[in-house]
Amino acid sequence: MKISIDPKILENFPDAKIGWLRAGVANAGGAAHVRALKAGLEARLNDIGILADTMMMHPDVRRWREVYSAMGVKPSKYRSSLEALLRRIFKGDLWEVSPVVDCYDCVSALSLLPMGAHDMEKLRGGLTLRYAHEGEKFYPLGAGDSVIECAERHVVYADCEKVCCWLWNYRDTRDASVDADTKEALFLVDCAFETEWRSVEEGLSALAAELSAIGCTVRKSGVVSAAAPEAETE
Repeated sequence: MKISIDPKILENFPDAKIGWLRAGVANAGGAAHVRALKAGLEARLNDIGILADTMMMHPDVRRWREVYSAMGVKPSKYRSSLEALLRRIFKGDLWEVSPVVDCYDCVSALSLLPMGAHDMEKLRGGLTLRYAHEGEKFYPLGAGDSVIECAERHVVYADCEKVCCWLWNYRDTRDASVDADTKEALFLVDCAFETEWRSVEEGLSALAAELSAIGCTVRKSGVVSAAAPEAETE
């Protein structure tokens, strides 16, 4: 399966990158390891200068609001997955989805890089970061039978059949989500601009280490960017 960035995205976001990592997750466990990661998140964020009342001053957090404004949505209402995650951490609202999901969320927060994942068996054809087609339908995870109509300015991840993630990394679709039956997952690390804290490559390395620590089998990883706008994940 190929993963790619559409040329029109790179015209407007020339520094955009996608870090990708394919891993077997059927043997994931490590609940205690993930609980320890979650318990130490706020202190570790404080250590790198990320505080509840100042996090929006950090460019790696703040600049995603500029990206969302460019997509024609209010960034105070539609927040990047990174900002949403940090806000939950500082509110003490620690999530509990599964060891795999909780693990990559922890790495995302500590790397200041939005991250997500899809079940590879639910993807069809290649996965592309592109602009949505006007009126294209998106079926969000955790929203019942709700349907969102996309606009042309919205950046989405899409395979050959469906929108897999809306507003770059705002929300995944229920039709490609990682769940208890997932055997192979494709993890994504998002970057729309030059970052200050961690690079996509550093985020991928941290993700690989933590997934391995909970029993996942990392098979292959890489980065797509303007220099190499597509890659084969198999």
